[in-house]
Amino acid sequence: MAGKTSASKGKNSEVLAILKDHIKNRNPGRVYLFYGNEPFLIDYYVDELKKVVLSNETKELNFVVFENKVVVEDIIDSCDTFPVFADKKLVLVKNSMLFSAKKGKGTSMDSEQGEGEDESREQGTQGSKNQEALKTYIPLIPETTCLIFIEDQVDKRLGLFKQVQKYGVAAEFNRLGENELVPWVAKGFKTFGKSVSSDAAMHLVGINEPDMYALKNEIIKICSYAGDRKEITLEDIKLMASPTIKSVIFDLLDAVAKKNAPKALNLLDEMLQLKEPEQKILSMLSKQTGELLKLKVLLNKGAEHQINRYFQGKHPYALKIMVGQARQMEEKYLRKLLKSCMEAETSYKKGLIDARLALELLLSNI
Repeated sequence: MAGKTSASKGKNSEVLAILKDHIKNRNPGRVYLFYGNEPFLIDYYVDELKKVVLSNETKELNFVVFENKVVVEDIIDSCDTFPVFADKKLVLVKNSMLFSAKKGKGTSMDSEQGEGEDESREQGTQGSKNQEALKTYIPLIPETTCLIFIEDQVDKRLGLFKQVQKYGVAAEFNRLGENELVPWVAKGFKTFGKSVSSDAAMHLVGINEPDMYALKNEIIKICSYAGDRKEITLEDIKLMASPTIKSVIFDLLDAVAKKNAPKALNLLDEMLQLKEPEQKILSMLSKQTGELLKLKVLLNKGAEHQINRYFQGKHPYALKIMVGQARQMEEKYLRKLLKSCMEAETSYKKGLIDARLALELLLSNI
């Protein structure tokens, strides 16, 4: 998938500002489309709209959910039905595939083309009969209804997508970057009455995938462990955070830096217990060794000021750990280790050796 342009990011920020305004002023729109790869944010905004649209007394009477295979006529009938003992009702449609173009017509399942690139883009891709029926209905949604679509796949060229943009809100929720997740994690601890240092928050983000549900679970677990204590320390997080491939690879490279083969082999077993494929571990070890060698060369040349230039996009906390590891190892040792990693990968890919055995032999000889 192509990367987002600054223009598209800016446009989505404007859309999110409108959505937040609807929620803050308790003035929901008639139709919303939420999509993207961060379900936590999608669920959050759906829940916020539920609080605005539905009352506790009548929410079960005025909340309708359609999921997967849906009949457009049923959606329309539900939207047209008046709410029961309330001003509004909420109709939620999940994974209907109504915003995906049919395959085989040269259409992308998730187009990232810029606005106004060609005439067909401007006019909108022709959709199916169901899509066209819903497209016609969107402007007719009654004021008493709030219709929300949650979709995995969205083709932005479809006329239906453009219709939602015109008459409602189409918002994309993708995973946040590490720089955005660190303050979010700190805020999460604060909701439990805890404070956390910047280093500790960065460590928790750095060792996890950018999955907000997973990070929320870690925050709850760590706060429970801390009990009445108000401050969450880096040691708390290192002790209580669930091991991940990212956290163990840092520890593995520390063992490699200290030439501690027994500990490295124990950490390899820990990775395998996380159900990580041996070939993925081997690939990650090769990649990290290559990055450490690049860092070491820069350090040896006295070009420390150029590190950020060569490692753009790398989170500062992860880079700080890597710089510390690079300082512990000689350039000659790193070159030899990288060569061994490459030879192990080649032997595995040629079928000359099992991936696990290749890793064990590699780490036994550090």
